[in-house]
Amino acid sequence: MASKFCPRCGTAMGSRQEGGRERPVCPGCGYVHFGEFSIGVGGVVLREDKALLIRRGQEPYKGWWQIPGGYAERDELIEQAVEREVWEESGVRAKARRVLGLRNMVGDSSTNVYVIFALELLEGEAHQDSVESVEAGFFSLAELETMEQVQNLSKWAIRAAQHGDGGFVRVSEMNLTRPGYLLYGVDK
Repeated sequence: MASKFCPRCGTAMGSRQEGGRERPVCPGCGYVHFGEFSIGVGGVVLREDKALLIRRGQEPYKGWWQIPGGYAERDELIEQAVEREVWEESGVRAKARRVLGLRNMVGDSSTNVYVIFALELLEGEAHQDSVESVEAGFFSLAELETMEQVQNLSKWAIRAAQHGDGGFVRVSEMNLTRPGYLLYGVDK
């Protein structure tokens, strides 16, 4: 349950539609309460030797280039979340294929785990949504090196996706799955 006051600035919390749901929001500093624990997702979508990037339209890091991503909802599988976020931010449809890495962050108002996926491009041309992203496109690693404000985590994820088939893949063994349960692990 969210506090009545902003954990960052102490202002009384209000609410608004954010990410398709009503959420507690601070009218003072703009903090959005997504929950006590959050799961973020990011997706590397490759087309030939180029990776999909979006330029952030919102804080934090407004104006920075990164792989598309966002937050998984409490009633959403993480692979659905990354596919949805890629679509919403770039107009590109892609299918989650493997997990490249996990980032854990503590010390803010909630603990965050960020899951980075490699996705298979299905269809669509990159374009911004004009809210979360103000630009979108496919870029080579050489092009990224000449661009300003490219997140290092995104560069790492793109290199990992281009490097091969490593990472965790979805496990589909019947005795390990059930509705609402998703397992990623090393390929046998």
